[in-house]
Amino acid sequence: MPHCTIEYSAPLAEVLSIEALVSAIHRGLSETELFEPQTIKTRALRCDFFQVGEEEGAQFIHLNIAIMPGRSDEQKAMLLERVYDAIALITSTVNSVTLEVVDIKQQHYFKALN
Repeated sequence: MPHCTIEYSAPLAEVLSIEALVSAIHRGLSETELFEPQTIKTRALRCDFFQVGEEEGAQFIHLNIAIMPGRSDEQKAMLLERVYDAIALITSTVNSVTLEVVDIKQQHYFKALN
């Protein structure tokens, strides 16, 4: 844990490295020291169909960081700040960058390891 899902508007792949974005976010999550590094999972999902506001051609990145409960509001705020700091330079030309932390209900989560 955590699971970090990055949604991004498809044209961004032409102007920035999605691989570098994933790596920077993964590193930012690790640097918070809130999680064991081997438990962090980061992935990017390309959105081919999207609209951002009313501006034609506007692009977006949205991060959903799903974690198990137990972190304080201060820890969550620090998490958001560290991850954003890790991607600020990479995403400086993106119209909309949003991040959210969501607590997973433990009783609604299943994990199988092999």
